[in-house]
Amino acid sequence: MLNELLSKSRALPWKIGDDVLPCRPTPLIMGIVNVTPDSFFDGGQHNTLDAAFNHAMKLLDESAVILDIGGESSRPGSTPVPVQEEIERVCPLVERLVAYAKQNPDRKFYISIDTVKSRVAAESMRLGAHIINDISALTMDPEMAKTVADTNASVVLNHIRGNFGTMQQDFTPYENVVKEVHDELMDQVLKLLALKVDPQRICLDPGIGFGKTAQDNIDLMKSVEDFLSEGYPVLIGSSRKSYIGKLKGLEDSDRLIPTVTAGIVAALGGASCIRVHDVKEAHESMLYLEAMNNGSV
Repeated sequence: MLNELLSKSRALPWKIGDDVLPCRPTPLIMGIVNVTPDSFFDGGQHNTLDAAFNHAMKLLDESAVILDIGGESSRPGSTPVPVQEEIERVCPLVERLVAYAKQNPDRKFYISIDTVKSRVAAESMRLGAHIINDISALTMDPEMAKTVADTNASVVLNHIRGNFGTMQQDFTPYENVVKEVHDELMDQVLKLLALKVDPQRICLDPGIGFGKTAQDNIDLMKSVEDFLSEGYPVLIGSSRKSYIGKLKGLEDSDRLIPTVTAGIVAALGGASCIRVHDVKEAHESMLYLEAMNNGSV
């Protein structure tokens, strides 16, 4: 069974910028750059421009292909950030990374903006970012779908029920979490297609940890392949999330090893991209999978 999984990559291509990132035996790695004071894992560590840029360089050195910049924490119970404040957190880093990319054309990487606000997304795309990573899948800002279309951005539709403050306390329980998440994401895909967004630019994220129980998250992690049926690539973001600490025996875990394991599960399920804090560890686990896939060292 493992040999079959390793030998058949089901990851789907994803168009980012002018490039179509091809199917690979293991997922692309998206490294997280939080320019926030209150993100759940690394809040406050990179909330100056120099610190954030240096962290981004470190993630590139560790083999990140995409840098996901977030200026607003989405941890349960977090407080919304005003639009202008989020722009002031995110956009100087986008500008600096775009300038760096122009000076270093041989070092190919892509810039993603983790935001639910269309103005933040539009300004970031204007400056040269490539991806809008909307953890609300277009539901928190009625202008976001049009912004995706107008900017020709690639987009990650991340499933959520509720909002940042309520998503873990006030959401309708699922009868069949895999089917319901799939169907709700496809409803949002149709909004983009109606606006003539290139379907190759759309990526689906089942939203691990966003308005789900620990069991819901496990069920989704086991069902990555089910989200490939519509022909869209899948991104999985399970990195260091609190549900891991709700699993039996992992209450005191620092969640690193379970995060690496989740990345491997996502890879075997056909994910095209994994979003992680710990790029080095994720990359090494993918190299190990690739060695097994090659059958030789």
